Amino acid sequence: LAFSEEECVKISVTSCDACIKSGPGCVWCQDVNFTKPGELDTVRCDTRSALLKRGCPEVKLINPPSSMQFIKNKPLSDGQAKKDLVQVQPQEITLDLRPGKPYSFDLKFKRAQGYPVDLYYLMDLSYSMNDDLKNVKTLGIELLNRLKQITGSARIGFGSFVDKTLLPFTDTNEEKLKKPCPPEESECEPAFGYKHVLSLTDNGEQFKNMVSQQRISGNLDAPEGSLDAIMQVVTCEIGWGNSTRLLVLATDDGFHMAGDGKLAGILEPNQESCQLDKKNMYSKSNLWDYPSVGQIARKLEEKNIQPIFAVTEKVADVYRELSKLIPKSDVGVLSGDSSNVVNLIVDAYNKLSSNIIVTHDTLPEHVSVTYTTCQGQSSSDRGICNNVNIGQEVKFTVTVKASKCIDLKTFTIGPLGFNEKLTVKVRTRCQCECDNIRNNASEHCNRQGSVVCGTCSCNPQFLGQRCECSVGHKDEAALKAQCRKDNGTECEGRGDCECGVCKCHLTEGGSSYYGPHCECDDEHCEKYQNKLCGERNKLTKYKY
Repeated sequence: LAFSEEECVKISVTSCDACIKSGPGCVWCQDVNFTKPGELDTVRCDTRSALLKRGCPEVKLINPPSSMQFIKNKPLSDGQAKKDLVQVQPQEITLDLRPGKPYSFDLKFKRAQGYPVDLYYLMDLSYSMNDDLKNVKTLGIELLNRLKQITGSARIGFGSFVDKTLLPFTDTNEEKLKKPCPPEESECEPAFGYKHVLSLTDNGEQFKNMVSQQRISGNLDAPEGSLDAIMQVVTCEIGWGNSTRLLVLATDDGFHMAGDGKLAGILEPNQESCQLDKKNMYSKSNLWDYPSVGQIARKLEEKNIQPIFAVTEKVADVYRELSKLIPKSDVGVLSGDSSNVVNLIVDAYNKLSSNIIVTHDTLPEHVSVTYTTCQGQSSSDRGICNNVNIGQEVKFTVTVKASKCIDLKTFTIGPLGFNEKLTVKVRTRCQCECDNIRNNASEHCNRQGSVVCGTCSCNPQFLGQRCECSVGHKDEAALKAQCRKDNGTECEGRGDCECGVCKCHLTEGGSSYYGPHCECDDEHCEKYQNKLCGERNKLTKYKY
């Protein structure tokens, strides 16, 4: 339910705390002399303009504002050392929010010069990629050098995959499992799911040597176990640093996804965890189903990894559709033998790095966040800014709203693909901070209570608007029972029970409910010429 700033929808509000919880437009008057004799404290809760009009002094209005406190707010900086690098400002804030009232602040971002790059090359080693493997063995050093020219610091790693070694994905004949390649291929790797070959390193020669030892393999059907392999890369410790994290998937075919495992009798869903054995092979390949696209997208975003799908022309459209479901991803078309892979990766890196998407992790319950783009366009659930150059500062407006009262919660906001985040601690202002000094014998409260936010908080054994009611031998429950008709609701929900007597509220039309239990009103009588009973007959009370 949305409320405007100048609207206060309240029901039986008799305290300041209850008033400000009623809506962002509700304000409380704490002036002790605000209410007239016999007038209920409900009238203290209204819009600011209505209370001022009724005579409440400005200084006596209680209207807790939302506010922000900077906890960590280092300025943006390229930094002389990696530890001094600051690309997101601020870094930590605390928000005190009035429920229902949005609060906006600016988030700044600047692409730093020389931000390091980690690139993991994940290659399809099914037999149709034979020529591509030969080229990748020689292009590793060139790729590393090109990345270092751009960023000054780069590392590269390698892994390979084919598919699950079960029918109908792979020929399970014993000889075929050992050598799934055509007979004329002398060097052939036994069938496998995914293998981690080399953790991230800045040693180009090591990359070249490790990749040179890899042999082509094979399987039966066209789609590959790409998503299985991606899940292992994302969840396993392969040496990712505080860097731009790129995952290059090189393949010439489509991919299996969640549910396809049932074709091989695999019913257990993918558990989204690292399962490499001592030989760095995926040990659950034949036990867990393929992950879903949603699982992959969530894990990539969680780990700040940006995938580049380096694929052949025949499957490019398939991966373009996949890329639409994975934020901060790109698709490049490989030549027949992958000879253009270096330029493809560099182009994709430049594109991904210049397109900034700001978003948040899982939000606390009852909290919402929206963003405006750096060009000030309409708000959405992500902040987007394209074509951002190195050293260019951009600004996003972030709006946070809590719909209900919550305890202190924490979430983070930041650009996808970067490790730097803004930590947001959020809590709500649901209690009034009034200027009354507590005095348990206030004259205003007949010396039987203290004034709190303009109303009386009575001592034990006393009740009433001015603590004028002594409970005496009766307990509070017995007094309240006197306000219930036939064990119904207290004062029929249309009044307050004070000292065993109902004090009735006003109706929507401004008149008052009446009767011993506030069970009557005149507004439901027939009208003639917009006058009750045409003013010809005496009104007969309308009972509920």
